[in-house]
This record gives sequence, C-alpha cells and structure tokens, in this order.
Amino acid sequence: MPQSQYQETVELTCPEVLELTIKTLMEHLDLIVESNQYTQKDIWRVLASASAQASTVEDTTRKLKDGPCANTVRDHIKEGLLTKTKLEALEDKINQLLVAHMPSGIRGFHHRIAVDLVFLPYYGKPAQDPKEVRRSKANKGTTCFHCYATAYLIKKNKRVTLALTYVQADDTLLDVLKRLLARLEKIGVGLSRLYLDRNFYAVEIIRFLKAQPFPSVIPAKVHGERMRSLCQGRKSYQTTYTVVSPKHGSEEVIVCRYAKGKRGKHKVEHLPYVVIGDLSCPVPNVRKEHRGRFGVESSYRMMNQARARTTCRDPKYRLLLVGLALSLINIWITLRWQVLGVPRRGGRWIKIYLFPFSLFRDFIVEAVRAIYGFVSAVQRPPPVTRTISS
Repeated sequence: MPQSQYQETVELTCPEVLELTIKTLMEHLDLIVESNQYTQKDIWRVLASASAQASTVEDTTRKLKDGPCANTVRDHIKEGLLTKTKLEALEDKINQLLVAHMPSGIRGFHHRIAVDLVFLPYYGKPAQDPKEVRRSKANKGTTCFHCYATAYLIKKNKRVTLALTYVQADDTLLDVLKRLLARLEKIGVGLSRLYLDRNFYAVEIIRFLKAQPFPSVIPAKVHGERMRSLCQGRKSYQTTYTVVSPKHGSEEVIVCRYAKGKRGKHKVEHLPYVVIGDLSCPVPNVRKEHRGRFGVESSYRMMNQARARTTCRDPKYRLLLVGLALSLINIWITLRWQVLGVPRRGGRWIKIYLFPFSLFRDFIVEAVRAIYGFVSAVQRPPPVTRTISS
C-alpha cells in the first residue's frame, strides 16, 4: 500500500475497508470465475464476510437477500483456485498476501521475530494423505490437528504476521523453521533476535541457530535429573548444560530465573531458557525478553475470531481460510497505523480504542450486507392441508 495513498485520509468507511480487502485478495489469489451471474468479487465478498464473522459460508449466504449461494461460492473456490493450484504454490500466494500491505519501517530492517505453532483441532479422516494431519496431545476431544507455523513481528503497533507455512506430519521442526526464515529473507526482513516456543527445544535446532548471526532464546524443558539439578537456589544465574539426543550433544547456556509473587505464586520458581548468541541483557531479564513472544499467541486468538469455519477436509481450503484470517489482521493493523495513526515526532500516535479489530470485522460485514441486502424478516409458511382419499 503506497503511504501517500492515505496521507490525507481522516475518515475510514465500511466500503473503503471492504474494497481494499477484496482488491488485495484479487491481486494475490488468482480466482477464475466462469459465470455470467457472479464475478470473483462476489465470491471474495462472501468469503471475507464469513471470515469476519468467524462463521460458515452457509450461514453467511442465508442472511443475504441476494448474492451467490453457499454451493456457488464453494464450487468457484474449488474449481477456480484450489484444483488449479498445488499446496506449495497456494502457500506461496498466501505469504505474498500476508505482506501485501505492511506498515512502513519493516522491510529492509532487522526486527525481533517470534516463531510458534498453532494446532487447529480436526475430526475425521484425512482428505487424501495421512500426513495432512499432525498428532499432538489431546485437546478439545481429539489428538489430530491441522498444524501451521508462523513468523510474527514483535514491534509496537506493527505486530503483523510475516510468514506462514503448513506443517505436515512428516515435517521436522528444523525444516519448518528454515522455511519461515527463508521467507523472511525473501521479503527483506532481517532478524535482530529470534524467540521460539518450547517445542523447538532440540539439539538439531540449537546447532542450526548457533550458525546464525542473530541471538535466539528457547525455553528449556525441565526433565531428567541433570536439568533439575540446575534449578536450585533463590537467585538467577547462568551455567552451561549439555543437551543430549541419541545422535548429537551440544553445550548451551541455561538461564534459571527465580520469580517470587509472579502469576499469583509466592514460592521459588525456576524458568530455564537456552540462550544462543549474545543477547546483551542481564540474566534476570531473559524471561522478560522472551515474554514478547506471547504476542504471537494473541495473533492466534485473533485469527480464530476472523477464521471462517468449515467441515471440508481439503487441507488447501483450510490453509486458505487460515491465510485469509491472518491477512485480515494484517490489513487492520496497517489501516490503523497508516490511516488512523496521527503523525508526530517519534512515531505515530495510535488510538487503539478508536478502531478495534471487532469494529474492523463489522465494517466488512456491514459493507457486504449493504451490497447484497440483509434478511430482516421471515415468513411462516402457509399451513399444509391434507386431502383424505375415500
């Protein structure tokens, strides 16, 4: 989005928000609609509205007076996009969609980046290949999930998702991390620090990160007598520790931080972290540094507020819905920064209460309803008269 495009804008309306959203989708997702009645704009409007409501396409179309029906939307998405696009190509298009509009000052600079996994519960059998579904600990009545990994920018008022990848059952987390870092390099985003989830606590990942020019922080898993022996005392300290796997071992810095009265606890609490590279901060501040990573978990909660629901088993369709939800968040953050942010010395002034994410989603829904109309009344069908045959 050219910055000069919105320099004079002081008001943001529902149609403008919808128009920017649909224009962005059309530019990066090649949806071919062969119909005399509807265009790809119609299809994307319905899908964007379903996402904004975190509802199904069926529920969305039932509430509209005009516009395509649910089967029409699904068929055009399937035939006009999914069947013509391989999974890897679709993932690449979605990544381009994510960074189509970003606040200024991101490309060409080094930033703090968080990488994490999100598991979306899945019920039923895989569509075609068993590796489409990844196993994990039980949650919401299932151990099967569609898994995705994201790279998330940790920067005040510019917290956007920069990269997304679909994690299949046979993917190693090292491969997942490499894909995300390659994507960041491709869009011109450097790393000043990398914060990872505890799932990435593994020897092969630690060894890979040692060769990188940026420092990294990973929470260590507390298991085994050797690790427990380090979690002693009442003060923060650092020491060396050998992380062992069946094939490799590596000495890393372990930070054990004592916390008292945190999170309602009034006892000794040891939180060990693996620190790779020069973090340049005191040992007690390592946990505070890593807490910035929790913003990525907030992005997942927001994603679920803007992710259309479906029972479709197709992993490409599910990936599309996840990518669309994250893209809506990025567009909202960019609009809030570049349109509604007040320019001033030292950075724009953002009034967060002025344009919350819930209002952004309402803008999309109301703009779609203004185009197609909204079902505001229903009629009871006439009584059924039965004929009695003699």
